[in-house]
Parts: sequence; structure tokens; C-alpha cells
Amino acid sequence: MSEHHCVFSIFGATGDLTNRKLLPAFYHLEREGYLKESFRIVAIARKDKSDEEYRNEASNSIRKFSRRKVNEDIIKKLVSRIRYLALDIANTADYANLKRLIENVSGQSCGKCERIFYLAIPSYLFAIVVNNLKRTNLAEKARAGKPYNRVMFEKPFGNDFESAEKLNNAITKVFAESQIYRIDHYMAKELVQNLVVLRFANSIFEPLWNKEYIDHVQITVAESLGVEGRGEYYDNAGAIRDVMQNHMMQLLTLVGMEAPKSLNAEDLRSEKVKVLKAISKFTKGKAKKIAIIGQYSEGEIDGRKVAAYKKENEVRKDSGTETYVALKLELGNALWKGVPFYLRTGKRLKERATEIVIVYKNPPSELFKASGPEKNMLVVRVQPYEGVTLQFNAKVPGNKVIIDNVDMDFCHECKFGPNSPEAYERLLYDVILGDQTLFTGWEEVANSWQIFDVLNDAFKNSKPIQYEAGTWGPAKADKLIEKDGRKWVEPKRPSYAELVDKQNIMGVE
Repeated sequence: MSEHHCVFSIFGATGDLTNRKLLPAFYHLEREGYLKESFRIVAIARKDKSDEEYRNEASNSIRKFSRRKVNEDIIKKLVSRIRYLALDIANTADYANLKRLIENVSGQSCGKCERIFYLAIPSYLFAIVVNNLKRTNLAEKARAGKPYNRVMFEKPFGNDFESAEKLNNAITKVFAESQIYRIDHYMAKELVQNLVVLRFANSIFEPLWNKEYIDHVQITVAESLGVEGRGEYYDNAGAIRDVMQNHMMQLLTLVGMEAPKSLNAEDLRSEKVKVLKAISKFTKGKAKKIAIIGQYSEGEIDGRKVAAYKKENEVRKDSGTETYVALKLELGNALWKGVPFYLRTGKRLKERATEIVIVYKNPPSELFKASGPEKNMLVVRVQPYEGVTLQFNAKVPGNKVIIDNVDMDFCHECKFGPNSPEAYERLLYDVILGDQTLFTGWEEVANSWQIFDVLNDAFKNSKPIQYEAGTWGPAKADKLIEKDGRKWVEPKRPSYAELVDKQNIMGVE
């Protein structure tokens, strides 16, 4: 264990992300005993507050958003670690107050304590913050024998390749790549991490994980919610920038990568970058043949009428922002050449679901061709109802040979319990440990933007197709896959869904 105190500073400490995710995550790290006694948190925002005012607000956020029933003694212990500082991000002089507070809570000079800076703020402010940290000697490039200082960023990391590169150049003037933790919280989800184990620890899957046996791959990230108070941000981002360029590319790279040399961050990132570089390039003209964009109109979800996207708060009344995108990609490498990857994501869809579907080719034998058996499928369910379903064919009891497809389900929560760490618990703990495995490297960001800049440019002046809220998206997205002789696999409740729902209603300690 290090002899240095660790001070974790959160810029944007009164924001939604801190209240909903970071504070409850710290509570659970405290509960599990993962925080050293010397660990301290500095909460930074613009508003004037006393330590006690912020601690009361933090306690209420933990009670409201914790995934488990809370223990008041643990809340009290956690918030006793917190100090609050009112700071103007653009005012360099204010950072001297931050430095004094860090030294005060750690009992050490800044050069002798470990520092983590979490920027839960808009990306256009990142460069301002890191430059002021450097000017005040709060941040410096990593040096051997010196306590660490690290920085964490939330997506979006830029709006395109040019802005992302400019931002990265500003940050790397202050921090080395080994000190930078770019967050894509999908990487910390249990079933996303399980993809590596599922593939490379099972001889029944890995030998068949290639173009010889797999017909195609589908990745779906569906949300039943609308913009939910993020209208202004979302109207400037859209589905491509908000979900597909980052979350879905992470899922695709884990499905498509070859076995890394080891499980360390560098080797994993290297294989993921190879996948991104292998994606077949397309022009703006071709983009409209392999992609469909849509925008939700009014409709009904769970028996409740919902407004059209253009009627949402903070959304422009003439907005042409896409809330849905379907895309066909191909990898030109030896492992996957000829196997299409179909991606789709959208808001106000029929159900919330994130899943990866591996659709296998029909067996080479002609024995049961006349019976028309369904293709075998492996479904990795990231959320909700985390688990894996293997769909295969079996004979229906009786005198005749009638084939039906059956499911074999693995329920993650049923096997391991409901207390698996949530994404932000894992991410916060990993940055304290200095483990970059679940964080995105610059090469991943750069290669992903270079792909999606073409797509964004192609649809820049196009009107998205309207689709009714509560459906699975525009009909043209169905045609995108159907013209290849395939169809979208609709997410469905697994056999264990009722049990999981019951456990969640009862709650856990």
C-alpha cells in the first residue's frame, strides 16, 4: 500500500452524474472497504456551499440513487471524507485555493500526495481545467518515484476527429497517456467484460468464432426513454455521436478482436484498434446505402403516450437530429471477411435492451434442410437481465421429426447474486489502482472518429425518417438487413426475467 494520501477531486460535483453515479459508487466502495483511511474527496462546483451543506446533499443523493439499501453509518463515514470548494473553472487564481485545500486534507504538499481529477463537466472545458492545473503545479507528467496524478474524462471526447485531436493535444501537454482515463462506462459492465472470458476461456465457442461458422453479428443498443432532460446536449450530438461512435464500437471491437497476448490494458487496446482499422472504409455516397437514420414521432410506450422528439424540452422545433441509426459494417481482415456486422441504436424504442447476437451459419449437412431449422444463435444480454442465451434446434416430442428452436439460458444475477459492482464502482476503483484496462485509449478514439466523421458528413443535410415511438424504429432499417436475406433479432425476455424482477422488487441489503 502507498504511504501517500490520495485526494480525489471532482469538477462538476453538484451535477447529475456526480449525484446519480459517482457518490453512490463511492458509497459502495466505502461499504466494501476499498477506500484507504487516508483517502479524501474534494467536491468542486461554482456555487457557494459549506462542507456540511454539500455533505447533506451528498447523503441524500446516496440514499436516493444507491442500488442497495443504505447503511447510515457508512454514509456518515464516506461524507466525512468530503470537503467542498467553490471554484470558477476559468479563473486560474481559484486553483491556488484548490491546491491549499488538497494540501490541507492530505497533510502533505501536493508533490507528495496522490491526486486524481475527475472532470464531470462539458468537454469544451477540459482543456481550460488541465491548463490551470498545470499552471498551479497541481498536475505534471508522470515521473518515476513521484506520487501519481491522473485525470478522468467523460464522453463525448470531441465532436469529430478534428476536435478530438485538438482536445487530446491540449491534454497530453499536461498528462502522459498513462495518466489519462477516458471513460466509456459500457466497458465496465459485467457482461461486456464477460465477452473476453466467454470467447477465450471456452473451447466450445472460440474455434467457431470466425467467418467459417458465423453468418453475421447484430449489436443492438435500444432505449425506451427519450432525451430525459438532456435535450440541449442530445440535439447537438444525436444517436451517432452519443452511442454508436463510442459504446457500440467498444462492443464491436470486443466481439471482433483476436486473442490478446495478455489481459493488460496495452495488449487489449492493441487488438481493439486492429479491429477498428480493419473496418472497410466507405465514402459519403456509400454511407447512405449502408446506414439509415431516424427520429421518433409521438407514440405510446408501456401504455403511456409520449411526445415526439421535436416536442421535447430544449430541442429545436425544426431539429434534424437523428435519434435512431442502423448501420452495416464489414471487416476486411482474414478472421471476418464477408461477415456483416449490423448495428442499431435508438431512443423511444419498444424496449430497453443492449445485446449482442452471434448468428451462426446453417449446418453443412443437407439432412434437415427440408425441415427449415432456425439458425443457431448466441445472445449476450448486456442489459437488462444480464446473461447469455444459446439458441439451438431440438426435436419436438412425437412420432414425426418436427424441429423447434429452444433456449438454454445463463442468468448472471441468478448465479452470482445481485451485488455485482456497477460500472462506476469498477471504474473509480480501477483509476485508484492505476488499471487502464477498462478505459479507452487515444488510438481507439481517433480511429473511431475517422469512421464516423464520414457517416456524420453524409447525413449532415438529410432529414431523418420519422418512426413512431414505441416501435423498433423505421421500416427502412428493416429493409437494410432484409435485402441481405436476414432480419433483425428482436430482444426478448429470457426465461429467468420474472425471477430477477421479483428479486429487484424485494430489494437487497
